[in-house]
Amino acid sequence: MHEQFRGPALQSPERPDTFFAFVAGLYAALLLTPAVVIGLGLWVSGDAAVLYFGLLAAVTAITVGVAWGVTRWRGLPERMGATRVAWGLVFLPVFALLGYFAFLAAVESSSASAGALVGFLFCVVGILVGIGLVAMSRSRYADAVVDDESVTCEWTAGWPDQSRKRLQYASVVAMCLLVPIWAGGYLLNAEWVGTVAQVLFVPVILLGNVGRERTYRVTPAGLERRDPATRYLYEWDAFESYAVTDETIVVRWRSRWRPAIRCARADIDVDAVTAALGDHLPRA
Repeated sequence: MHEQFRGPALQSPERPDTFFAFVAGLYAALLLTPAVVIGLGLWVSGDAAVLYFGLLAAVTAITVGVAWGVTRWRGLPERMGATRVAWGLVFLPVFALLGYFAFLAAVESSSASAGALVGFLFCVVGILVGIGLVAMSRSRYADAVVDDESVTCEWTAGWPDQSRKRLQYASVVAMCLLVPIWAGGYLLNAEWVGTVAQVLFVPVILLGNVGRERTYRVTPAGLERRDPATRYLYEWDAFESYAVTDETIVVRWRSRWRPAIRCARADIDVDAVTAALGDHLPRA
């Protein structure tokens, strides 16, 4: 039996830092500002100057207002980082964009056409900001839960070279296919094709980074993964087992759809890593 660590409760959490609050406010502004521009075009004026100053005012007001509210919400980043629901922030801009396009198609108003352009640009950027916001919340959760003194093993490794290169080649090929599809969609006035292709750029880029080198730490709270600018903590309950092959140490998730964590044996102290993992997971 492997005892599972449930992690400490976030007692008296601190208020979110200013940078996190600013990014959260910017994220909200990217999603909501197109609605303001559409509203101005429909019910106030379609004049470019009015829409431009309205856009600036909306971005400023929403960013400042939401950022101020976030700074008052103690423990928000940590609580976001503790749940998978936070990943919804990455997909919410896609649904917002579809909603804006559907609304504009229904009203058929040329005076609000600027809202479609703003909605497209802002929601695409919103996806990237959402990814950053999730990463920031996960890092702050890991920082709040992990005690450095309790770390039993730390190593840095990536996938074996051959496996990593296959993913990188697949990413490059997919990117080469998406570029002409994206350009052709707009050249042939099939904007939805170009939109879909542009949204797919993000997962394709991420695919090429799946097997890259990362730092892992075994803690009572879970397995921590460190990237240059982010930290992710995965509780032991999220894993099923670990295994040792000729080339890699594999840590398998309970969720079958998630690719296993693979660490090339050539990069690590195999005995130390397996001993640390064995304290928390069964060996397959």
